[in-house]
Amino acid sequence: MNLQSLFENLISGGPKFSDHEVKRKIRALNTFQLGFIMLAPLLGLFYFYVGAISLFYVIIGAGLFMIPSVIILRKTKNILWVANYSIFVLWATLLIVSWNTGAVTSEGVISTSWLLYGGILLLAVFLNGYAWGAFWALLVLVKAGVVSYLFHMGYPFPNLIPAGISGIYSLGMFLVALLVIFLIAFLFEREKSEITNREQQETVALMESKKYVDDILARSPVPTFIINKDHQVIQWNPACQEMTGIEAEEILGKGVWEGFSIDDQRSLADILLEDPDFLADAYGDTVKSGTESDWYQLEMFLPNLKGGSRALVTVASVSDTRGNARGVIQTVQDITTRENDPSGIPDDFTEDTEEIWANPIFKIDSKGKISFWNKACEESFGYSTSQMLGRSPFTFLSKRYRDTFKKTIVSALKGQTVSNRQWKYYTKRGEPIYVLAKAYSTEASEQKGKECIIVNTNITELKLKMKELEEDAQESKEQLENLAEEYDLLKKNIATYIRGKEKFDPNQ
Repeated sequence: MNLQSLFENLISGGPKFSDHEVKRKIRALNTFQLGFIMLAPLLGLFYFYVGAISLFYVIIGAGLFMIPSVIILRKTKNILWVANYSIFVLWATLLIVSWNTGAVTSEGVISTSWLLYGGILLLAVFLNGYAWGAFWALLVLVKAGVVSYLFHMGYPFPNLIPAGISGIYSLGMFLVALLVIFLIAFLFEREKSEITNREQQETVALMESKKYVDDILARSPVPTFIINKDHQVIQWNPACQEMTGIEAEEILGKGVWEGFSIDDQRSLADILLEDPDFLADAYGDTVKSGTESDWYQLEMFLPNLKGGSRALVTVASVSDTRGNARGVIQTVQDITTRENDPSGIPDDFTEDTEEIWANPIFKIDSKGKISFWNKACEESFGYSTSQMLGRSPFTFLSKRYRDTFKKTIVSALKGQTVSNRQWKYYTKRGEPIYVLAKAYSTEASEQKGKECIIVNTNITELKLKMKELEEDAQESKEQLENLAEEYDLLKKNIATYIRGKEKFDPNQ
């Protein structure tokens, strides 16, 4: 490990974090702690040189007290308590130093060392928020009140700084205080810039994800549409156009086409949006699939579809990151022509046609072993046909999804068609692949009984992008607004102080 990587490891606190806010706070806190530890010996030597021996021990002791906070932060990652401990060490050190260097000058002007308390308050707000910033501000005000009272009573504050360098010392403290404040201002500005950049990246990622979803819907052979919370159609894929004869431009922004209505001009999507519990009560006997994710699959008669047709209808809620319903997605598959074929596939759909499909398709026999493995499976998962035939699908299926997978296979072998199952597989190289799967049964080609066909649609890219969006969603616009307010307040305070310094005349 070279010097640069070692320094980066110390600043970052070890392992990387996905939470940007935690990451930046740990870096800022470690930078403050390490900077204090490195500067403490230099400042201690200054006080030793000018004869303020007691302050030399105070500064060296403060540097030593700061070391455990670096270790504790690395071990626990508890920003709140470590930050407050570090601020307390700095506050106590500054209290002792200012008390023994005059605290208040003989002319009655507040010592420039008090500016450092402004830096402490800003650091507390940056690391732990306004509540803890208010707590430390209260302590500073209490100290200011005590010092003012003692000064008014004529208390002789000790000053260990020689009179010959007192002016230079005050100027140095003023410049150090300004430097600290400007460094914290830089932290606020950088954070503001980083949040803006992250929001731009999130916007781009969101647009790419939307385009990806749009492409999936456009290429899906299943008629699919989406309505918003106002019951207006916002997505209408080409398969819907082909089934209904209605172009997307004609239906977007309007209510669901009457051909998909089941009662009183309402579609299943409208019902799910208005009253999700009604579906379970009214259609409980016909619901083929239902999960905690609020999606349902029903086989029902649509009286206005092609003069009356039986259809397999699937509906699912579309929610935001807070779980609030934003709309509903619905698919409609006309099964009128396949009532005598529970698998829902044409008679000429054989292994030869499955072999040339772009989707990964495999079969599972009644013993739970893989009996067919097409070329798309070989390309997607990295396993050859010879490696997979006769093996359990659990070879490459994530453990988390095995129970659901078993239940799906059992249902499919009983003659049910199960759609929209989300699973995670692993390739031969250990890379995750997320899929939406459809399972149905078919007659075994070389033996008696049935087999289960699994048709997989790869949604890995969409899944990873959505996961990235969920992580970035924690950074809200409210944080940016608060940060901007803090930064503006900081600039006003600095400007006010500088104007005050310009107006002050020590000879008056």
